[in-house]
Amino acid sequence: MKKILVVDDSKTILYGIKDSLEQKSDYEVYTAMSYKECAEILLEHKGRFDVALLDYSLPDAKNGEIVEFISKFKIKSVLLTGSSLDTNNKVFSTETVVDYVIKDGSQAIDYATSIVNRIIENENVEVLIVDDSKTFAHKMEALCEQYNLRTSVRYCGEEGLKALDERSHIKVVLVDYMMPDMNGLEFTSKLRKKYKKDEVSIIALSGSEDKELVSKFLKYGANDFLYKDFSKTEFFSRINSNIEIIQLFDSIRDKATRDHMTGMFNRRYFFETGREMYERAKARKENFALAMLDIDKFKNINDTWGHDIGDIAIKEVGKILAKYLNKDSLISRVGGEEFCIMMHNRPEQEVIQTFEEIREAFAKNVIKLDNLNLKYTVSIGLCIDFGESLEQMMKFSDVSLYEAKEKGRNKVIMYEGII
Repeated sequence: MKKILVVDDSKTILYGIKDSLEQKSDYEVYTAMSYKECAEILLEHKGRFDVALLDYSLPDAKNGEIVEFISKFKIKSVLLTGSSLDTNNKVFSTETVVDYVIKDGSQAIDYATSIVNRIIENENVEVLIVDDSKTFAHKMEALCEQYNLRTSVRYCGEEGLKALDERSHIKVVLVDYMMPDMNGLEFTSKLRKKYKKDEVSIIALSGSEDKELVSKFLKYGANDFLYKDFSKTEFFSRINSNIEIIQLFDSIRDKATRDHMTGMFNRRYFFETGREMYERAKARKENFALAMLDIDKFKNINDTWGHDIGDIAIKEVGKILAKYLNKDSLISRVGGEEFCIMMHNRPEQEVIQTFEEIREAFAKNVIKLDNLNLKYTVSIGLCIDFGESLEQMMKFSDVSLYEAKEKGRNKVIMYEGII
């Protein structure tokens, strides 16, 4: 669990931020109203906090002394201030300071919460820097890492394009205009042939005074532009804005491919992606398994305890499958209580053993509710025969699933044989 420290002498701000953080995220939030209280908390927790929100002027530290103190613990910090701070203020040269919030009402609490969430979420976001100036590239790398972003650096366009093909988590690319092998416009044009603007955000950079350069970059497919004399706060603001837009599009795409109840992939995604997996494995003559899993006597669960309990039973399927299947397996909910699993390039015995373990896990599992201990089993039909198509392979698995039901349920049956 992430730990957040909030230091402010205003109870309204202090507990407003604490409540907002705890309501919207799974954080441990600690509070202090003075430099002294802050020091005591840090000593107690050995300085182990992920983010700190710090009042610039405290009763016992009126001129930002708290910032220097916190920086010794390498905690990423956001300043809380009653008025706008000059970005030339020496406090912004402190490596751990990410941003500041003007305390002007409830919107300040919302903004502070969003910054903390962004810093935490940035652990899973990667930024690619493409610039032939090692000095400037390292400056941007340091700023990105200060904002908790994973960062890769390349010193020419070709290497930058190669990095994008190798690293799927890159969401933002910072690219310089002047480079030896290809300029930033050429790089942007080539990148856009592979990735859309809603998949990877490009922020172009230049020290040139040419005002036409901005419009050129935008026409070539850049999302944003920064002059190289940017301030620290401007840099963070632009990075933050671009990440949020990309993640918004990711969220929309994710909702279109996910089952709303379980969070598993839906039937549409299963057939779109499953066919690609199937055809590739078949062409390469690689091992490929497809299983159909169904909750036994699911109608009895709904009829006896109601649909809300039935929904809980369905959601439990995803939790158990996630414990036994690798990330390269494709798991989807294809019907009410019916699920389909694809396993690629796994030895036959490993596939058989895995699904037997899954069956046993369901048989032993107990869902503890208020006045009910819910138990149920599953039946699994398994196929490792490619057949003529993905649809036929599913049909084979369905035949085996039906056989498992007919033979007493709580069984795994391989197509044309019993395991």
